[in-house]
Amino acid sequence: MRFRIPLLLSLFLSAFALLAQESTPYSITPNSGPVTGGTQVTIKGDFGTWPYGVIFGTAGVVATRVDEHTLVATTPPHPAGTVSVSIFEYDIFLATDLTFTFTGESDERFERVLLPIFTPPVHGAFGSEFHTDLDVWNPDPSKTVTLFGAEYDYDQPDPDPSVTVIPGGKVTLGRVPESFDGNPGRFVYVAKDDFDLLGATLRVHDVTREAASFGTEIPIVREHEFSSEKRIAFPHVPIDPRFRNTLRIYSTAATTVTVTVGQQAFAVELQAGSNTYEPAYAAFTNFPSDGVGATTVTIDAERIGVDPPSPLLGPPIWAFISVTNNDTQQITTITPQR
Repeated sequence: MRFRIPLLLSLFLSAFALLAQESTPYSITPNSGPVTGGTQVTIKGDFGTWPYGVIFGTAGVVATRVDEHTLVATTPPHPAGTVSVSIFEYDIFLATDLTFTFTGESDERFERVLLPIFTPPVHGAFGSEFHTDLDVWNPDPSKTVTLFGAEYDYDQPDPDPSVTVIPGGKVTLGRVPESFDGNPGRFVYVAKDDFDLLGATLRVHDVTREAASFGTEIPIVREHEFSSEKRIAFPHVPIDPRFRNTLRIYSTAATTVTVTVGQQAFAVELQAGSNTYEPAYAAFTNFPSDGVGATTVTIDAERIGVDPPSPLLGPPIWAFISVTNNDTQQITTITPQR
């Protein structure tokens, strides 16, 4: 059994519990285990006779009370990383300083899915205001699906965000401004095969012009769609002062690539994400004009200045180009061709 306590209720219960439980010491043994879950942990503290639940980050499980000082619980699957451990006594939140570290490679249990653009509202030219919405629905009649790394657009950031979509349910997700550090990409982790159960769309739309445009759909990219080959190509990119182009490049880890626009090549370094939910990312906007209406853009995993070019043995990459009309602010996306 898994459950999620609404944020405002959790904050209220947390404040209430601090008054009653401030001096209670807690311990957890062991404090680490594999991402696949299944680790039995023993939690020591002071416990009454109520039913108990334990929340690992935001994934909850039912706990067994052994005696007044002992709970036993089994960890759920969770992406790699250290998360807080919270305890619920019936419906009262017990404040603890416990953590648990999920170890191993996340792809043992989870599929990583890239949201190339997942940002808080952004203000643009001519009074435009762009919002990004991720709509997810679960038509499966029997299975609940959890997206780790996704978040509701609450006022407070969640250090270990996740969203559960119940059978037959639908949610619209946004990005919490306080948790945004400028990297527009976002990895969400879904248990293997569970993403196949979902329907999902990612849309950027200008709320000031919704009467004229529904917005632009952004591709959602599963990690196996990243290119492990040396080249990604965009064969027809408009080079025109009426438009501004942005090439966005993503990877699973920091790397360096060569971007070629027409006949000119540039080295572009991807910066590593700050946590497990952020991709390595770089943006390229310096599109030189050679007087033509369109040009070819390629990305190569090769080092500049090496003759013959040497393959860069690094992680796979993915990229797309957004083309924005300077007058209307309408966005068009160009996805890679191989």
